[in-house]
Formats: sequence, structure tokens, C-alpha cells
Amino acid sequence: MEAVLNRPTSARRRIYQALVEQPGRQWTVGTLTEALKIHASVKETTVRDAVNLLLSLRLVDLVPHQRAMTISLTASGERALIVALRPARTQKGA
Repeated sequence: MEAVLNRPTSARRRIYQALVEQPGRQWTVGTLTEALKIHASVKETTVRDAVNLLLSLRLVDLVPHQRAMTISLTASGERALIVALRPARTQKGA
């Protein structure tokens, strides 16, 4: 699972970037999709899949007492996404 996190697609990179840019914000799949609507590659199904992945890795928490599933980034999630957003390093001599 962590390999998927550390090699994000362009759509997932945009999702992770949005979460990292506003770490204290509470998000639903709908609000996150709306925030990324200028990027044609980021569809609601992609956002939903990314949210489910982040939940399974415990990088986001469910916000209690919300009608719609609402998440917020954890401190460890913020660190993990920052690492995932770093450019991939190429191996010399490979």
C-alpha cells in the first residue's frame, strides 16, 4: 500500500497537494473534488479512491458527528504526503 502512496499519479499528487496546503481543513469527497475541478484528470472516483487509501493507511481521520463522510489530515499524514510529493530520485548507474 505504501508503494502506491509514494508513487502517486498526477491526479493523486494534486489531491495530496490540496490536503497538505490546508492541513487543518475538513474535507468531504465532494469538497475536495470541487477544489480540484480545474484539473480535468481529477475525477470524483479518483478522489474517493485516494480518500479510502489514506483512511486505510490512517493518514487521515474521520471527523465525528458529520452527516457526510468528512476527513481531516493527521500530523503523520501530513508528513507522509510531503514525502510522497517529493520528486522521485533516479538511481545513478542503473
